[in-house]
Amino acid sequence: MYSLGTKLASTTTQAQPACFGVRRQILSAKQKAKTMQGINKNKIILYIIIILIGTTLVVFGTGAVVRAMASSNSSAISFILRDGAPTPTPFQPANMAGLLGEDGIPQPLFTPTPVPIIPAGELPDEQVNILLLGQDDYEERNFRTDVIILLSINPKHETVTLISFPRDLYVAIPGFWSNRINTAWSLGGWDLLKQVFETNFGIVPDYYMMVHFDGFKAVVDSLDGIDVEITQTLSDSCHMDPSGWCTFEPGVMHMDGQTALWYSRSRMTSSDFDRNRRTQDVIVAMAKKAMSRNMIIKIPELYGHYREYIDTDMPLSAVMKLMPMASKLKDFSNLRHFAVDSTMAYDWITWEGSMVLMPDNNAIARMLNEALYRNEQ
Repeated sequence: MYSLGTKLASTTTQAQPACFGVRRQILSAKQKAKTMQGINKNKIILYIIIILIGTTLVVFGTGAVVRAMASSNSSAISFILRDGAPTPTPFQPANMAGLLGEDGIPQPLFTPTPVPIIPAGELPDEQVNILLLGQDDYEERNFRTDVIILLSINPKHETVTLISFPRDLYVAIPGFWSNRINTAWSLGGWDLLKQVFETNFGIVPDYYMMVHFDGFKAVVDSLDGIDVEITQTLSDSCHMDPSGWCTFEPGVMHMDGQTALWYSRSRMTSSDFDRNRRTQDVIVAMAKKAMSRNMIIKIPELYGHYREYIDTDMPLSAVMKLMPMASKLKDFSNLRHFAVDSTMAYDWITWEGSMVLMPDNNAIARMLNEALYRNEQ
């Protein structure tokens, strides 16, 4: 037994150095791995520093080259590094229409030229086009034309056509990029609004007639009121009723100037398209009342009287040339109604955040072709 224990002890003592050797190899391998990881991390940091330094040198080097070329008279490429004009600010539909000082309106680098809906020369030559405009109650020079109706008189077909354009229609305005159509007058007067119609629609209006809303009330009252045919129920806030709320039901209603103005302009519970329809109804009622009172034959004496309320560039001589058409409208069967409605324009928010109506030019073209007798000479 003694010899067996002595032999086992001796064997154990001889095995220990072998185990310790393996352990030392494992520890050595781990240390080498950690050392390699540290070296790789340092290399990555070094590479990043080198890339940053290289990028900085390239930027500064490029700038030095550009500056040298700009300063050289022999360079084939020219640069302007200082004393250059600032880039104009694009026109802002939301707020720029009110900046009407000589230096207050930013000008674009160029004005886009859209293709007119109706090409030149495709409308009847004898047709007379008059823009009927309603001026809002903004201060002078800042007002907008919130009512825009094209009155087209065609002697060949013996018709009078009304075409309404919504005030928020987003169109190209020569010199001011694009904006709502009702801002054109405040930006450049009659000349600019006429350009807007020619540029966008291919229509060159011959004259304009513009009435302020106070003048509109006075004209209606001078007729002792008008009888308006209401085709759809309208309920909206008003100042004519102690309750502050008015409801008009379908039927014929007699209106004084204040009521007719409210009926034409109201839109809190409706839309611009509805308002355009109601405005045409009011204009028709005014025409009917004038015809019933035989006021057409009194135009020469009434022309001066109504000039107090109506601003126009249409001379009396031009008005008198249209007198033969008056007898054709006694039954109003030749009075035609058209409008840019909700099927021809859709809601759009511009990049400035302004809500406008984007025109569908194909749909508008189809309407104008019929309304203005396109290609019918």
